This record gives sequence, structure tokens and C-alpha cells, in this order.
Amino acid sequence: MKVLVLHNRYRLPGGEDGAFRAETAMLRSQGIDVMVHQTDNGEENGALTSAAEILWHSAWSQKSHDEIRRICDRFQPDVAHTHNFWMRLSPSVHDACHASGAATVQTLHNFRLFCVNALFLRNGKVCQDCLGKVPWRGVVRKCYRHSVVASAATAAMITANRRRQTWNNDVDAFIALTDHSRAQFIAGELPPDRIFVKPNFIPDPGEPVCLPSESDLIVYAGRLAVEKGVNILLSAWARNKLSRLGRLLVVGDGECRRSLERQASALGLQPPEVVFAGARSATEIPALIAHARAMVLPSLYFECFPLNVLEAFANGRPLVASAHGALEELVRDGEVGLTAPPGDIAALGAALERLLRDDDLADTLGRQARVEYLTRYTEKENCKQLLQIYDFARRRVSSLASRKAIPAVSG
Repeated sequence: MKVLVLHNRYRLPGGEDGAFRAETAMLRSQGIDVMVHQTDNGEENGALTSAAEILWHSAWSQKSHDEIRRICDRFQPDVAHTHNFWMRLSPSVHDACHASGAATVQTLHNFRLFCVNALFLRNGKVCQDCLGKVPWRGVVRKCYRHSVVASAATAAMITANRRRQTWNNDVDAFIALTDHSRAQFIAGELPPDRIFVKPNFIPDPGEPVCLPSESDLIVYAGRLAVEKGVNILLSAWARNKLSRLGRLLVVGDGECRRSLERQASALGLQPPEVVFAGARSATEIPALIAHARAMVLPSLYFECFPLNVLEAFANGRPLVASAHGALEELVRDGEVGLTAPPGDIAALGAALERLLRDDDLADTLGRQARVEYLTRYTEKENCKQLLQIYDFARRRVSSLASRKAIPAVSG
């Protein structure tokens, strides 16, 4: 089998980039012929490109269409699997791949098909006002980059591809990462019979190097952005005086880093009890988690499937997470971690305090988290699921081709 993998890199590396790399390596490890085509919104032929120009071509890029069609003509893929098409690739790549005879697969890493900011978030709370509708509200509210122009361009992509039936006609199979996400995509009127649930995965790091109870370190790792709820975490840490019981390590960078550091200082949260460690490499973060007591994910929005969940589970670490969306589905309260309502400072502080005080609870949840990883999230299990989805997409293409080949019977 030959697979073309398409991905538009993000400005700041994140979970989608990691999932794309892991899946590509997994396919190659199975002897599958994989060709990767990546783009970046910031550069073209070594020169900076206008962000406005990219935005206005994001609904349908003829340039990307023609380029991908040429690649398909040379490589002749059986399957073309797109991870992130935003912005430069655009949804036109699906039509280009279909025209070459390839089966098309789209992983749904976020809610870009329905929501201007792709997060279903407004003013720190979940918002689905545009789900299944023309997203004019997202334009008026400047939901993308606080800009009417940028929001309008994003809304144009959503509306234009809904009208031309891109998702019904040009994609043979969709991959949702959780049942919760799949339900949102069905509500947005994607074809239910083509939406498969396949989680992210990471390679097995091996048995845990120590028990959670041997550490007093709580780790947050991710973007420092409003939707991640790190400000709620800092308030909860201060409210419950958790520096008496443990240490908090905030790993990552982003637009909110300076404001979060100022907040921590105002709350009296100083090193070594609370440390902002900045961005760390893909190898450093799992090592930090492996020596932590637990991870914390206080997200305010509907996460689809953060890789940090898997890094915690694989290393036998419990999670303290927001009790909504996919996180509530993945982090079952009292089984593999503890949950608190999103934005609830008191509840988040209480959950963290409970885990810091109770060694037996931390070890039990960590042990069960490791079992969860081995049961559901290994590379072997993931590869089996992905190949089954590819087979479905290929059968669908063959079936459609057969129907077109049958001549009409005159009366």
C-alpha cells in the first residue's frame, strides 16, 4: 500500500504535529510506502507570505490543488491521509487526491469545520452557537485572532466547503479521536457512517521508573493559552495552599506566559514551589512526567485528545482534568484520575490536594492508568485500527468507481 500523508505545520508545535509524526513513523514501521508532504503558513520559497493572502485562499487553494494533483500523479497513492489542512493546503487537496483515484481520509484534530476558532470556546466558556449553521456569529464576535477580517476568512472556508459539499463528496473516511468528538461532528452534519473513532497513541516507554507516591511534583505541559485554563490552576494552587504539599511545574510557552507569571507572582507562588519551565523538547516532557506524581489538564474548552493524556497513562501517572468533553471520557473520575468542573477553582484545588495527600490513591490511579494505556493506546492496537479505516476508504472508492462504470440501461 502507498500512503500520501498531508499536514500543515503549526507555528507553535503542538499535539497535532506530534500525532502526525507518530502515525507516519508507525506506518513506515509496518513496511508501508509513505510519502509526506508538509506545508507551513509562514514561508514559501524562503520568503514570508502575507497572512491575509493565505487566509483568503484557505477556503480553496487552486495552487495547493494543482501541486497535490502533480504529487499524486507521480506517487500514485492508494490512500491520501490529511491531518491539518489549515491554512495553506486548504480543503482543495481532497478533491485533488480523489481526482487521482486515491481514497481520502481526514483526521479531525479540532472543530475547524464548524467553528471559526476551532475550539468551541468564547469568553472562557464552551460555545457551540455556530455548530451546523452559517458561522456569522464568529465573524461578528471576532472569534479568530480577535479580527473581523481573519474571522471572516475562516467563516468563508467553513461556508464555502459546506455549500460545495466537500466533506460529503471528497472525503471517504473521517477519524474522530473520541466518542465525544464524533458526536459533535455528527451534530455538524458530517456523514455518520464515515466517521470512525481512533484515538491518538504513543510508543510504550516501558514500565514506570517509580511510583507516583515517591514524588510531590504536579506537571502541567502544554500551550500557555487562555483556553488551557492555567490561570485557574494557579488560583486553585494558591487557594488551597498546595505549596505546603507539593511542587507545580508549568511546562510550555505561548501568548499568556507573561500574564501567567505575573499572576503567579501576585499570588505569592514562587520557585521552587511553582516553576515556569518554558518549552521543552518532545523527549524531555515524558521524562518529567515519568518522575511526577500526577499531571493536570484544566482545559476550559473541548479538547479532542491531548497527547499528554497518553504520556501520563503510559508512565503510570494519574491525571487531574476538567470534567467535560473528551477529557471526561478519557479521564474517568476515580479510575485513572480525578476530575473537576472546568473553571471551578475550588473543585480543582480540592482534587489536587486529595491526590497530594493520599499516597495510596495516587499509586492506585497510576497503576490503573498504565493498564488503560496497555489495553487501548498501544502502537499495535492503533495500527490495526488505522489500517481498517484505510481499507474502508479504499472499498468506498472502488464501489463508487464501479457504479460509475456501469452503463445506463435505456428503456
